[in-house]
Amino acid sequence: MFKRVLAALVLAAATLTTGAVSAGTAHADTTYRGEGDEVIRVRLTKTPGLLQLRHDGEANFIVFTVTPAGKKEELLVNEIGPYSGTVLYNARAGKGTAALEIKADGAWSAVFKPLSKARCWCAGTVRGTGDQVLKLSPTRGLRTVRSSFTGDGNFIVQSYTRPGSYGDLLFNQIDSYKGKALLPSGTRLVTVHADGSWVLTRN
Repeated sequence: MFKRVLAALVLAAATLTTGAVSAGTAHADTTYRGEGDEVIRVRLTKTPGLLQLRHDGEANFIVFTVTPAGKKEELLVNEIGPYSGTVLYNARAGKGTAALEIKADGAWSAVFKPLSKARCWCAGTVRGTGDQVLKLSPTRGLRTVRSSFTGDGNFIVQSYTRPGSYGDLLFNQIDSYKGKALLPSGTRLVTVHADGSWVLTRN
């Protein structure tokens, strides 16, 4: 009897611990799932990180970060219909993220990930579709980036020399586009917001 009670107490303690970690650790590959509108509370973090988001609905899918004071801070996603992408949160210095506000008409998932799990822009050319966050070795000297985008909506590319600081806007276009821009020295992170396929080549 004593062994059974002890085992039950250990199991209960393990469950409580797991729940606490799941609810509050933003960088521990924590996954949240739901359907429709929701507000997700997380342990306050001012550290930049990644959010891998999916939505299976047909109408608006909108995701905001929320400060400890309950103020909407960063608009991470504002799309219509199905969505799958990875975005950067706490991209600039602010009050930090204490929650996410999600507006959706279908099922969704949100996975918190550390910056170390960003996709590596290892070779000169990288290809993708939709929203992504790319990491690369810090650039040095005069460097450029050539872009090609095929889509009907926004194509926005930003570079960051230090996550948590303001980034540099490299491209901000609507509809299919080809062009070239300077890649600031020290760039180590690039975010892409796109509703179609894209190619980036750095020189």
